[in-house]
Amino acid sequence: MLPEQSPVVAPPPLKTTSSSWDNLTKRANSVGSIVVLILLLLGGGGIVGYVIANNKKVAAPVKTPAIETLSQSDLNKLGSVGSNLGTTNQVLDVGADALFRGKADVVGDLSVGGALNANGTVTLSQLNISGATAASNINVGDNLNVAGTTTLQKTLTANGTVNVNSNLSVSGGGTFGSISTSSLTVKSISIVGPLTIEHLTTSGPTPFYASGAVGSGGTVNISGNDTAGKININLGTGPSANSILANITFRAAYPGDVHVLLSPLTSAAAAAQAYVTHNNAGFQIYALNASGLGSKTLSFDYFVTQ
Repeated sequence: MLPEQSPVVAPPPLKTTSSSWDNLTKRANSVGSIVVLILLLLGGGGIVGYVIANNKKVAAPVKTPAIETLSQSDLNKLGSVGSNLGTTNQVLDVGADALFRGKADVVGDLSVGGALNANGTVTLSQLNISGATAASNINVGDNLNVAGTTTLQKTLTANGTVNVNSNLSVSGGGTFGSISTSSLTVKSISIVGPLTIEHLTTSGPTPFYASGAVGSGGTVNISGNDTAGKININLGTGPSANSILANITFRAAYPGDVHVLLSPLTSAAAAAQAYVTHNNAGFQIYALNASGLGSKTLSFDYFVTQ
């Protein structure tokens, strides 16, 4: 008979107790949750701020134009291109305003599409103008040659001598302080002040004339023009007293009535006591004592003005 064995007793279960590691783990989990929450808040706020910042339109600041100065290195770079910047087939397009404080030389043609404003003196060796030009003040130091027609809207003042090698046509009024010319042809002239003439020569065709009561065999002839000339009245037999001896009609009538100066050239003309009547078309010669001067020649100079 086997000896009686003692019953096997199971070890008591281990008592579960909170350890330091469990406390540390729980604390870490709590802190991590808080950190994650903070990161989410910060990330969400950043995203929202980014969206707001990008959706908000901010006006760009207005930049005032500034004058840029090329440094010496920039000038050296331009100089390294060569004596000529580009070729004739290339175009240098400058979109901004350009300011040259020094001298600017243009070897070729200069075409200006807009207005050309010169605040200072402009010196040109040759100026060719093909279109209309408006100038308020032009000073020409040397010769001014105008090949085409020149129209002056206002007064022309010449302080020196004016030489006209060809014809000078003035359709309107003209004021001249002094005129020196070898030949001057004027259709109509108006002189306000004194007129000094060294020699006055008139020209034009001889006016029409007809004899009156000059007697049998008497004749009349004239040498002159509408302005001045000489009249010969050759009396015949039995001329009439105080009658028209000669009737003169101008080639071109004057605008108004005229004034006739009649000067006797012979004693018979002085003794005839001649007088005239006149109008804008001509004049007539009478003689009070013509009846007693038969076969005499009455010669007169006449001068006509208006």
